[in-house]
Amino acid sequence: MVMENKKRFLILTSDAGFGHRSAAMSVAKALEELYGDEQANMVVNPILEGASLSLMKPIEKGYDKGIRNAPSLYRFGYEFSDSRQVSELMEGALTLLLQRNINDAIKDFSPHVILITNPMFNAPAGKVRQEQGIKDTPLYAVVTDLADVHSLWFAPGPDLFFIASDWAKVKALGNRVPQRKLKISGIPVNPKFAAKDIDRPVLRQELGLDPELTTILFVSSIRVDHILENLHALDSLDFKFQVVAIAGGNDDLYQALLDDQFKFPIVIKNYVDTIPEWMLSADLLVTKAGGLILSEGLAAGLPILMVDYLPGQEESNVRYVTSHQAGAIVENAGEFSTMIDFWLKNDQEQLRRTAASSRLIGHPEAAFTVARTMWETTK
Repeated sequence: MVMENKKRFLILTSDAGFGHRSAAMSVAKALEELYGDEQANMVVNPILEGASLSLMKPIEKGYDKGIRNAPSLYRFGYEFSDSRQVSELMEGALTLLLQRNINDAIKDFSPHVILITNPMFNAPAGKVRQEQGIKDTPLYAVVTDLADVHSLWFAPGPDLFFIASDWAKVKALGNRVPQRKLKISGIPVNPKFAAKDIDRPVLRQELGLDPELTTILFVSSIRVDHILENLHALDSLDFKFQVVAIAGGNDDLYQALLDDQFKFPIVIKNYVDTIPEWMLSADLLVTKAGGLILSEGLAAGLPILMVDYLPGQEESNVRYVTSHQAGAIVENAGEFSTMIDFWLKNDQEQLRRTAASSRLIGHPEAAFTVARTMWETTK
């Protein structure tokens, strides 16, 4: 089938953190799974893949390091800019910086639908659509924050915002977004999370794990602290369990894990591209309070023990998960071991209750929801 006969979907994303691109790739996979050769999609980072933007490229590449080295400054900038008035000023600057590259991407691919997974692109993409005279081409945005959504997300450009929760909806309405432009879909996660009838023991065996042991999954990254001390806090527990520790590309942590000794069975990985399989094989998740990783954990129906969070939007992610009794937050290794003990004792009764709460607010079908909406728009 030639390209002209396919429905074309352009997805604009960024690589500042993991959530934006992960959501974009999840929607792309859902489009491919649902519609195969009838569609063509392209995921583009207009900052790094464009012809110019020397100012934006170092900002994008230094995002993770900047947050890790100056969290207080990040908090101040996030809170100061989190209003419609300040965001409107930012939108003007972003349009000047990004309009050319977004214009090139849209012109080259000539999409039937445009999807955005980073708030920096909303206003410039809306401006490009207006200038190209393609107002009939739908422009959608996937909001990749779980609960507290920065006002920059709600630039007036998109026709529809896919949001994660009622909490995000309240923030959107407060930013003057009409309710007709809001659709609660959840944050798109890998379509594999939507698989039915998962046989956890069989999946564990395929991953080289003991199929019968309770499995605790640690997922880290270069922005997560306290992994080693929390792992060693498990040494004092009397339960039988196994651990999977994924460093998430944090090379220093990965080497430290390999060099260490633990009193329980442990599988250590640096970076994996099979996170759905590891999550679906686990009984509980230990991680930071990022919107994407939490959405994956909830989609897998896992109790989530949060050991770290970024100031700003991730603080509300903590409140969202804990208020729905889908997980807990701990501040130190002592609290960590106490919480694990609470979940695992009494034949894991409390762990099962927390898992049930997690499933209630999880959205394993989110990527399919977004993909179907995009497809139906083109009919």
